Amino acid sequence: MAAALRRVDGTREEILALLRREESMSVDDLAHELGLAGATVRRHLDVLQRDNFVRVTQVRGGTGRPRHVFSLTEAGADAFPHHYVRMTQRLLGEIVALGEDETAGRSGHQIAGVIFDRMAQRISDEYASQVRGTTLEQRARSAVELIAEEGLDFEVSARADGGVRLLGRGCLCTRIGGDPSTVRPCEHDRQMLEALIGGSVRALAPEEIPHQFQCGYAVSA
Repeated sequence: MAAALRRVDGTREEILALLRREESMSVDDLAHELGLAGATVRRHLDVLQRDNFVRVTQVRGGTGRPRHVFSLTEAGADAFPHHYVRMTQRLLGEIVALGEDETAGRSGHQIAGVIFDRMAQRISDEYASQVRGTTLEQRARSAVELIAEEGLDFEVSARADGGVRLLGRGCLCTRIGGDPSTVRPCEHDRQMLEALIGGSVRALAPEEIPHQFQCGYAVSA
């Protein structure tokens, strides 16, 4: 994580991660996700506002009092590693390179799937030879450090069974949505990680992924 985020401890770090994932949330939303009382969440938000990590906005809808939602400030967003220019260049490059046979008869979601698959393949091709380490965990940490330069943010932890767990934030493909039968939100990342790390990589079930992360994988030998 970036140096700025290391200065934010515990629950406040989780709040920033949630706001990064959801873009804006109310106190009640945050309290529900964190399993905390609203008053506790408000105290943490007060500190984050004081430090200019979050902002509050009034949202009017229907009758009743305005709803207050919180979102990241520029400083809050900068607390996380990001490489938007590089990722944007990759996306534009893949879009320009699409042939008619790759777009004909496909929906927008399907075309996005093709683009993300090709991006993942190119990233794994570029970085595979640079991954270092003899153990699964060493290779996982090396791979995650390399692809962080692409704006792909994963945390690595060892598993009791000798494998490795990867938890990801900010994955672009998870914001696409669409028909699950035609869009494979994390399959291309799974294949990319498998190519980089070696071993077998499986996507974690939603209930296995902590709420502050968007996706997760288990890596085994």
